[in-house]
Amino acid sequence: MEYIECMKTGYNPAHVQVACDGNFIGLPLTRTVVGVWNLSDPSAQPLKLEGHRKILTSLVLGNKPDPKRLCSAAEDYIIVWNIHQALEKAEKGEQIKGVIIGTTLGYIQHCAFSPDDSLVAACNNNDVLILRSNTSEVIAALEGHLNRVTCAEFCPHYSSTLVTISEDRTFKVWNIADLSLVYQSTIITASPFISMSMNLHVPQVAIGTADGIVRVYDLSDGKDFRCVHQINIGKIMDKYRQSKEQSLLSPTSQKNGPVTISSKPSYQRRGDNGEPREEVNVQDVAETGCAVLGLYFSWVPEDDRGSSARSVGFLQRANTMIRDLFSASPMLVIGTTGALLQINAKTMEVIQYYDLQDPVPSNSESKEMYINNAGSTYFSQGDDPEKIYCVIGSHFQNHVHLLKWDHATSRSKPCSFSTSLEDLSSISSELPGNQNQQSLTVLSSEPMLPNSILKQGLVPKQKEDSTTKIQKGYISPGKPGQGVKDQPLTFQSKIKSSGYTEAPRTTMFKPKTSSTKQSSAVKKKPSTGLLENALDKEYPTNPGPPKDFVCGWFVAERPTPINAISYSGDGLSLACALANKSAQVFRIPYKEKGSYSLAHNHIVNDVRWSCDSSWLVSACDDKTVRLWQRGQTEAVLTIATKLHNLAEGDGPKKDKENAQFPKEIKNAQFYYMDRFLILTSSNTLYMYKYHLDPTKQDIKRYVSKSKYKQVQSFTMDAQYITALSAVNDFYSYIVMCAGSSKSLEVYDMNVGKCVRTIADIHTRPVHCIKQHEGSKFVSHPRDAYDLFLTSAAGDCIKLWDLRANRCVRRYEGHLNRSYPCGVDLSPCGKYVVTGAEDKCVYVYDIRGGTYCSKLTGFTDTVSAVAFHPLHSQLMTASLDGKLKLFTDSPKVLSGIKEPETLKQR
Repeated sequence: MEYIECMKTGYNPAHVQVACDGNFIGLPLTRTVVGVWNLSDPSAQPLKLEGHRKILTSLVLGNKPDPKRLCSAAEDYIIVWNIHQALEKAEKGEQIKGVIIGTTLGYIQHCAFSPDDSLVAACNNNDVLILRSNTSEVIAALEGHLNRVTCAEFCPHYSSTLVTISEDRTFKVWNIADLSLVYQSTIITASPFISMSMNLHVPQVAIGTADGIVRVYDLSDGKDFRCVHQINIGKIMDKYRQSKEQSLLSPTSQKNGPVTISSKPSYQRRGDNGEPREEVNVQDVAETGCAVLGLYFSWVPEDDRGSSARSVGFLQRANTMIRDLFSASPMLVIGTTGALLQINAKTMEVIQYYDLQDPVPSNSESKEMYINNAGSTYFSQGDDPEKIYCVIGSHFQNHVHLLKWDHATSRSKPCSFSTSLEDLSSISSELPGNQNQQSLTVLSSEPMLPNSILKQGLVPKQKEDSTTKIQKGYISPGKPGQGVKDQPLTFQSKIKSSGYTEAPRTTMFKPKTSSTKQSSAVKKKPSTGLLENALDKEYPTNPGPPKDFVCGWFVAERPTPINAISYSGDGLSLACALANKSAQVFRIPYKEKGSYSLAHNHIVNDVRWSCDSSWLVSACDDKTVRLWQRGQTEAVLTIATKLHNLAEGDGPKKDKENAQFPKEIKNAQFYYMDRFLILTSSNTLYMYKYHLDPTKQDIKRYVSKSKYKQVQSFTMDAQYITALSAVNDFYSYIVMCAGSSKSLEVYDMNVGKCVRTIADIHTRPVHCIKQHEGSKFVSHPRDAYDLFLTSAAGDCIKLWDLRANRCVRRYEGHLNRSYPCGVDLSPCGKYVVTGAEDKCVYVYDIRGGTYCSKLTGFTDTVSAVAFHPLHSQLMTASLDGKLKLFTDSPKVLSGIKEPETLKQR
C-alpha cells in the first residue's frame, strides 16, 4: 500500500459519489465546481468544470476511453462533459461547456453510464431515470422500489440489462431495450444494500450490505439470478482483530527477559531504564464498522489469463474449459469503514487485508499517514493492471485520500491471520511452488526410497514337512519319534471315489438330432470382474449432466439410513454401508436375485472396493474392519487390534500393546494397488500390510488363515480424523486426512511423514475428501489427478490443486448445514455432484460456481452420491434407504424397469 496524495474537496466527500477510472479522478472542488485530476500527475492543477448552481451530488466517468466523458449531477442540472475536449479548450483559454441532459430532476444520489456511454442511469430517490448522454431526453423512469435507490449499474455483458439496489433490501433487474422488469428479488437481509459492482469477465454482480455481507449473483440466462457466493466481511474483520490482540499480548512481541507484573497505575510504572514503560492496551485496537462502502471487480488481461492455464489434457475436448478452470482469477476489492480487502472472485479467499488504522507509507514524504476510518471508498484500475487506485473519502474532514495498492493474483497465497503483527498490515503476494515450499503431485516421478514403508509386504511363512526339515538338517532321520504321525483319512485331503456305486454306462454315443442351428461366433465367457474387455469400452467423451431418472429401489424392508455407497471398478457391483448393522451389495444393472447382505455388529460407516473389484472392505462402529470376497457373505479377514493377528493357536494371545482401537473406525480403504490397507480411528491413521487366504480348515472353520500387520501409524494434531482419501487405481505416494481442527494434512508414504498441512481449509471440519482418479475406462494426463474436492457441513465445496497448493474453485448453492452429505467427481472431470439436506441433488459444472442441474423427487436427505465408472450414470442414496439411478441419456437404459419393491412403497 502506498499513499499518493491528499486532495481537498469543497465539502464532506462521504455524501457524494466520486468519479475515478484509473486515469482520471473527479472531485467536487467547491460546492458547484468539478475538479478533474490526471492520475499520472495528481499534484498538478486540476481541470475546473463550471456549470452548476447548486451543490454537486454525483460524479461518474464513462467507460469508453475516447471520448472520455464525465457526468455531474446536481438538483439543477445533469451535465455530460467531454474531458479531452475540455482539456484542449482549457489550454487555449476558451470557455468549457457541457451537454445538459436533464433539468431540475431532483436530488440525484447516483449515476452510471451504459457500456457504450450512450445512456445514463440517474437514481432519483426511489426511482431511476434513464437519459441519453448526448441530448436532453428522458427515455424512461423505473419505479417500484419502496425506499431510496442507492446504486444502479449496467451489465457489461448484456448492454440493455440494468441492476438496481435499494435501501428496501431488494434488487431488481431491468431490460432497458424492452422497457420491462426482468426480475425482482424478495427482501434478502435485514440491512440495506449500499454498494454494487459488475464482474467484467463473467455476468455476475456483487452486492454489499450495511451489516458486512457481500453476495454475488449470477446474471446468466437461465440461472434464475441465483446467489453464487456469500461472504461475511464482519467475521473476517473480527478474526483479524483477535489475531492482532493476540500478537500485542504475546511474549514474543515483547523484549526478552523477565516479565514484570505491576499493580501500579500506568503513569507510575517504570521500565528497565527508569523511563515510563510503554503499555500495550488491547482496547487501543478499536472496533470499526464492517459496512461495505465500496466494491470493485478487477480485470485481468487476456494474456495473463491464458498464460496461467495448465495443460490438463482431459479438458482439451472443450475449448475454453481448461482456460477457465486454471486461468488467473479477478479480485473482488472490498472497502469497509475500517479495512480494505482483496478477495479471489472464484474461491472467495482473502488474499490481501489492510487495516485502515495501520500507518500508510507516503510516497513524497518520509513520514507515515493515517486514515483510521473511511466514509466512502472507490476503486479503479488504469493502464497498469498490476496497480489498483483506492479513493477513500474522510468521515469528518473535507478531503479524500488517494492510495495505490498492488493488485494480487489468484496464484497468491491466501491471507493468514496467524502471522506476526508487522505482517498483518500488508500481506505480500507469495507464489506457491517456490523454493520454500515443497512441490507435491499425485503421480510422482521420484523413485521409491530404499527404506520406504511401501516396500514392505506380508508373505506368510510356509510350514515345512519332515522331509524338508531332514534335508535342511534341522532333524536327524534316525531319531525315534520323528516319523510321520498318523493322519485322519477323511479330513486333510479329498479321496476320489472308485466309481463302484455309480450306474454303468449303457450308451456310448448318442448324436444330437434335435438341436437348433447356432451361430458360428464363439460364445464369450462371462466377465470375472477383472476388466477383460476394458480396452473395448470407453467412458463417454462429452456427456451431459445426469438429470433423467431411470429406476430406484429400497435397500431394506424398513427405512434405513445409507451412510456410503461405492461402485466396483468394473461397474458390475454396488456396495452400500447401512445403519442397520449390515452392508448390502447389489448387482448392476440392478436385479433382486443378485444382491446379498454382509452382517456386522454395529453401524457400517464406509465401504470401498479393491482395485481388481474382487474384495470389499468395510469400516464399522464396533471398532473393526472387515474384508470380504466378492460374492461371499463370510468375512475373510477381520482387523480388530492395532498391531497384528500373527499369534499362534486358536486365538490371538493377550498383548497389552496389541489392544483394540480406541474409537470407532470411520474410514477404511485399499491403498497402493491393493498392497496395503489404511484406516482411521480417533486421531490416528493406520497403515497395514495383509495376506488374504479365503480357504478354511474342515474342523476349525472359525480359524482364519488371513493375516495382517501394522506397517506404521500417523497421529494428526486433532481430536479425531473426519475424512480420508487416497488413490488406489494406480501407484501414488499421497494420502490425505482431514481432522476436527479444520485442517488437512498430506502424507507422503514414500517418505513416511506429513509433508504439508493446510490450516483452516473450511470454516468447519471437512467431512469428505474426493480425489480425481477417474476410472479404468477413461484416461487423463498426470496433471489432472492433482485435483481434489473438500466439503464441510455449514460451508461450501472447494476444488483444490495439490501441485499449486491453492483453491481454484468454490461451489455454493446447496443446503448442507449439519449432516455430512456425500460429494463425487465425474470420471470425465466435468461435473461435481453433491447431496443436500433439502432433499435434492446438485450437479455443478466444474468451471462455474453455480449448479447446472438440480435433481428433485427425494423424500429425505441425500447422504451419498457415486458416478458409474463406465456409463454416464449417477447413483444417489438417501437417509430413508432409497437408491435412485439417473443418467444423461434415457434411451440407453430404456429397457430397465423400475423394481416392484419401489412401486409397492
